[in-house]
Amino acid sequence: MTPSIFARQPLRLRKTAIVLIVALVFMWFDSKNSEWFNPVRNTSHAAMQPIYELSLLPSYASHWTRGSLQSKEALRRENVQLKSQLIHAQAKLQQQDYILAQNARLQGILSTTKPEQFELNLAQVIGTDTNLLRQIVVLNKGAQDGVRVGQTVIDEDGILGQIINVYPNTSRLLLITDEQQSVAVTVKRTGQRAIVTGQGIPTSVRLNYVFKTSDVRVGDELVSSGLGGRIPAGYRVGRIAHIKDIEADNFRSVEVTPAANFTDNAYVLILQDKLSVN
Repeated sequence: MTPSIFARQPLRLRKTAIVLIVALVFMWFDSKNSEWFNPVRNTSHAAMQPIYELSLLPSYASHWTRGSLQSKEALRRENVQLKSQLIHAQAKLQQQDYILAQNARLQGILSTTKPEQFELNLAQVIGTDTNLLRQIVVLNKGAQDGVRVGQTVIDEDGILGQIINVYPNTSRLLLITDEQQSVAVTVKRTGQRAIVTGQGIPTSVRLNYVFKTSDVRVGDELVSSGLGGRIPAGYRVGRIAHIKDIEADNFRSVEVTPAANFTDNAYVLILQDKLSVN
């Protein structure tokens, strides 16, 4: 009997084909009901944490070689403490600037969330998501640290994004530069509202729903408006970098440079409601 075409293939090729078929079957089951594989996801994500931690070892080794008389551990603690104090102070200054602008424009009637409503939980970026097409990073804080899905994350310059997945010791942060992420904003100079949407790159986002007759200028600062309740008001989002009127359209094409640092940010702050923390 003549062997089948599949049987005549090299053993390595047949093994690869079998693995691909099994993977497609699991993907099909996952698309039908993703809840079936949640225990596997949680276990695999927890197993990846040591790998994330190991990836930081070269950085730690570099700091050790540049050390002086102080011990490596003492220098590390001092650096983290100073970084935490700096980020806390600059994050509070963001809302103070916003409140002052609102006070001048609305004659003292403030409608923003005060900084005291939040606990600022310092977290470290320990990795990036396996899907390179998504703007997602992994943090070293999880459910055991009070992290919850939907919490806003900032750095000392502005809004980074929102938590989308939480595990016992880690969490995943979806950046506002992702194509599926958007933020309701206010033009600080005029109070005009609009929506900022990611473009899948860390250096630029776009401002949507801006009419040609709107008073927007290059250099205008955008802050979160709090509309919809997803992200608290008063935190910097970015500055308008380029404006172009589109022919045969009533809207403008507006490019925005993000305020936060999306390319080199080791530490971030998770905004946690004091009521939920307590």
